[in-house]
Amino acid sequence: MQGKISDFSIPEIFQLVANQGKSGSLTIRGGDRETVFIFAEGGIIEVQPDQRAQGDLLGNMLVDAGFLTEEELRRILAEQEKAGKKLGELLVEKGKVSMETLARYLHLQVKEGVFETLTLKEGDYRFEGFAVRLPPWMKSSIRADVLMMEGMQFLDESPRYRGKFPAGEFRVFQKRDEKVDPMALPPEERAVWDAIEFSDDPRRIFRKACVTWLEGIKGLWLLMDRGLIQVTVAETEEVRKDPELGLREEIARARILGWLRAALWASAAVVAAGWIYVILLSPAATAAFTGWAGFF
Repeated sequence: MQGKISDFSIPEIFQLVANQGKSGSLTIRGGDRETVFIFAEGGIIEVQPDQRAQGDLLGNMLVDAGFLTEEELRRILAEQEKAGKKLGELLVEKGKVSMETLARYLHLQVKEGVFETLTLKEGDYRFEGFAVRLPPWMKSSIRADVLMMEGMQFLDESPRYRGKFPAGEFRVFQKRDEKVDPMALPPEERAVWDAIEFSDDPRRIFRKACVTWLEGIKGLWLLMDRGLIQVTVAETEEVRKDPELGLREEIARARILGWLRAALWASAAVVAAGWIYVILLSPAATAAFTGWAGFF
């Protein structure tokens, strides 16, 4: 099964796979990205994001959420290549995350993949059938129709929520003068509220809260509407220059100046040689010198 998204919409494609209870992979290409969804008997069990979508990769999601450092992730990824295991399996074995936490973030990864795919208007799809078993972290597959409904609702609402925030990068802070009982907040808002203590960067807030970008923006909007948070435009951070890099640049500049001086001296020598030839080695000068020598 394959075709164009313009002929068969994303919801229709997912609905067809779900209704027929198919197992296999559904590849969606569009917007310079390729996302692969793995189905088991009509339900989604896994997503393989495009490698260019760095923020949607499991390891980077867990780094943004504070479960790993970038250095730890690099070491584990290097070990993964040798061990031939999935990243999540290694993270659980090493005690970096629990099986429950892994399940939550893999579920989040699927939702992010579905929501982003829903934005595509052009592209193509291909389904390949093969036997698939549920992974150990999953008790049941994720219903595609439920995610479609959630995603389409958030896509309709997100422009209204996003319009309440600065157009570019922004930062979020809790209002310290407000007394808040987090337990009185709805679960989605409470997760975002608690995550603001972890970071002021919306991207990291949403990862810590384990919500999609669309869900997170709505959560922030509701908190702002309650007067519990304040938002500021992100300042451009001054780039700190590496002292060693500065030294190398200084040496490079000195070398370039040296080459320029050498080139100028060489050019001057060529010009001087030309004048010497004209003045001293021309036929007239040679005849005069010969006559002068004969006089003596």
